[in-house]
Amino acid sequence: MNVTESLKKDISHFERIYDENKEAKALASRGDFLNKFPINSIKDLKIEDYVTGRGTASFCNYVEAKTKAWATIQGSTSIKFGVYYGKMKPDESKKYRFAKKFGSNHKEAFLSVKSALIKLIKDAKAERYKEVDKNALSQMFKAKVISLYFPEQYINICSEEHIEQLAVEMGLKKGLPISEYQHLFLKHKSANPLTADWSNPKFMSFLYMKYIRENLYTDASSLLSKPRKDTDKEVDFDELQQVRNELGKISEDFALDWEKNRLRGLGREDLANKIKDKTKKPANGYDFLSFEADGSNRQIEVKSLGISKGLGKGGYRFFLSENEKKVSLDNSESYYFYMVQFGKDMKPVDIHVKKADELYEIAELSPAAFKVMFSIDKES
Repeated sequence: MNVTESLKKDISHFERIYDENKEAKALASRGDFLNKFPINSIKDLKIEDYVTGRGTASFCNYVEAKTKAWATIQGSTSIKFGVYYGKMKPDESKKYRFAKKFGSNHKEAFLSVKSALIKLIKDAKAERYKEVDKNALSQMFKAKVISLYFPEQYINICSEEHIEQLAVEMGLKKGLPISEYQHLFLKHKSANPLTADWSNPKFMSFLYMKYIRENLYTDASSLLSKPRKDTDKEVDFDELQQVRNELGKISEDFALDWEKNRLRGLGREDLANKIKDKTKKPANGYDFLSFEADGSNRQIEVKSLGISKGLGKGGYRFFLSENEKKVSLDNSESYYFYMVQFGKDMKPVDIHVKKADELYEIAELSPAAFKVMFSIDKES
């Protein structure tokens, strides 16, 4: 592949500004989906396991909302799933609703939808692109499902309009099946030595910033930034101990499950159960020894985010030992903070992932405590 100087410049700039936290969230959401709905379980799906609207962690809820970090298909109505549970004007009662093309009642429709879903998976795996495109399930739903199950074959871009636009930008042949373009985008990624080892979410983000949103050089947004105002508030050590006792173990368990899902999302199920727990060995300077896609090490230090009133709205803080800081700097290419955010009910709701050296660049560090060690000779 001929990589122009202009494209090299764009890729280099993107590498500098890309937030790996987005990639990690996308991979973890895919891993969570695969754990909940392995591909061989689809044939056993019951209607209540499939539909949205019943307040459950259903297949459609996962594909639409719980894997939003992987790809967005929200915006259109739930009829895109073929069958769902809910309201439809002018009838305000909640009941099973369905697209008439799938049957004359909800039970018949669900059986047709499940059959179409099973066929979609078989055709996508075999790269029968025309059959995938002919499948009666909605375009965005199909595109996301096959990208979740077969990321080595289909990129996580679901909008037909965007796919066709990107196909033109990449100079691909016109008139091909939409699913084939999803496949060809990945071949395009692999043919470029600068992007060959990128994950699908990372390549998707690049394509959107360069071609769809055209904000590669204007998007300066970042999840994390320096605190809006400094504070010399005294450290409340009772609060510190209470936070550690109440939230520490919860955060570690949440982060470990999340990390296993990230590895599953990378297609490394074999590594998910090989993560080493170092939480009882603080001298290591991190909580878990995990892995990258190539099997190399990733050191993870889990922190519970505490709201810091002295930093204004959106200000957070955590406490860092001198040893953790030293180990993180000594392993700057592989040391990550997994910062667990809690909801109002004090249950973990999200994780923010950041490389240690990158976090230090945008955070304020101040000494909070010292360990004092000494001996006292006994009186003779």
